[in-house]
Amino acid sequence: MRESRLVEEMLTVLEAAQHADHRAASGASSIIKEGLDNVRAMLAREDQGWEIFSGGNGRAEEGLTLNDLKAWAAKIHESAQVGWMKQGYMLRSTYIWQGGIHYDKIPSESRGRGVNVQDKIDDPLNQRAFFSSQAHMRREKRLYAEGLALWVGNDATKDLKVVPLDQVTGTLSDPDDESIIYAYKREWTHRKPDGEYEPMKRWYFVDTYKHLQTEHITVGGTNETVETGWTAFDMHANSTDGWKFGIPDALGAWIWNNFAKQLYMDGLDVSEAMASIVYLASGKTNAGAQNAANQFATATGAGGAAVVGAGNTLSAMSTAGKAFDFSQAREIIAVIATNLSVSNIALTSNPGDAGSSYGSAATLDLPVRLAMQVRRDEHVDLDLRVLRWMAGKNAGKDIQVYFQPYDDGAEVYRRLQAITLPWLQGVITDDKYKELAAGVLGLPDLGTTPDGVLIPNNIASMARRDIDKDGHGGTGSTSAPTQGRSSGLGDASGAPRDTRDDTIS
Repeated sequence: MRESRLVEEMLTVLEAAQHADHRAASGASSIIKEGLDNVRAMLAREDQGWEIFSGGNGRAEEGLTLNDLKAWAAKIHESAQVGWMKQGYMLRSTYIWQGGIHYDKIPSESRGRGVNVQDKIDDPLNQRAFFSSQAHMRREKRLYAEGLALWVGNDATKDLKVVPLDQVTGTLSDPDDESIIYAYKREWTHRKPDGEYEPMKRWYFVDTYKHLQTEHITVGGTNETVETGWTAFDMHANSTDGWKFGIPDALGAWIWNNFAKQLYMDGLDVSEAMASIVYLASGKTNAGAQNAANQFATATGAGGAAVVGAGNTLSAMSTAGKAFDFSQAREIIAVIATNLSVSNIALTSNPGDAGSSYGSAATLDLPVRLAMQVRRDEHVDLDLRVLRWMAGKNAGKDIQVYFQPYDDGAEVYRRLQAITLPWLQGVITDDKYKELAAGVLGLPDLGTTPDGVLIPNNIASMARRDIDKDGHGGTGSTSAPTQGRSSGLGDASGAPRDTRDDTIS
């Protein structure tokens, strides 16, 4: 393994050299990159005990490696404490978890060998590790900066534990598809009751491939222990077919954040320089110009006066009282916002970036909502896996997980009107109506139809005189197509209506 460490050190040196000076000649950069690729290939084949792992069979590794994730995570975590990177994380996290995640049909009574899943959800340990609002924020932070969130759960007690990225040291993959991870290798230091510490090394199989679990995994001729009584649950950010790991949400934003930060720092230097030179003194002779320079050089404090001889002039610089135009950096910051799938207005916390557009200031616009919905769907999938593991294979099949939709009240009302009109005309069944309405409300379903419900405008409903008067007319009403839409004439009292008619742009 000494050669392995040596190769890893060579890889680190080459990567550092590659990024040390971005002004280096392109030829030298190409040589370094070629050497870097060769070293990576050597490292992939160096340990013959890792044939079953990514890169061990000699094929080129696709996407980011585990070491890449750890290196980027350290940089992103540091930058995510301040400025645009912090704001970007807060925006994504609050957008995604707005209103919280909801569970339905959770088993709450233990019958036979069943599990009271609600008790496990409410358990303080599981709340801290997975189910609480703080756990949700930390989950999103891991996807934001690390690209991988990993938990392990005790199959007997159903207790969950977070596995930090720096404790993940290896993966076991499908022999025919290295992007499919069967198990994760975890290494950490355990403190014993006597205060002594011992190194720990364990493998955990993912819930999806638990049926492939073995008692040991052989690495480099050594059998390493598999925790057969535990199950791993993983979530990857921006995963791609063929890539073992995903890509941290903030990876592209981190790169452009450095450019924007440097631009702002240069702007501060320019502003300071502009503030230090306020007046221009001109002299017709060299001696006069030198005398003026001496006068300015010896002046102290603000608001001083200068004595200029005959024939000389003193005029204010065109930049006097001005500063660097920091609004020009908006386009660079917009690239950061694009990488994070958030609004540039919200990222800068500057309402002036919206110009005179009221609608543009509504930052949770359709593209942002759709991007956040993608991540919400991924959280739903993960929570379903965990809850069904807690309940057991059969007991958890009916569990439902969902988020409330982003639509505001007016939008929900209009959409409900659109599906209610066909119902009032009697052209759809109650099951279809409930299916459509549940989709609008963001619910899995509306439950069982109450007894006695009659379809409007249907011959089977004629026995109800408030529905149909047997051809003699009825007192029922039908929603007008314009219901819920403003007439633009103000209210009944004559008060002026809101004239803001700008839409999301």
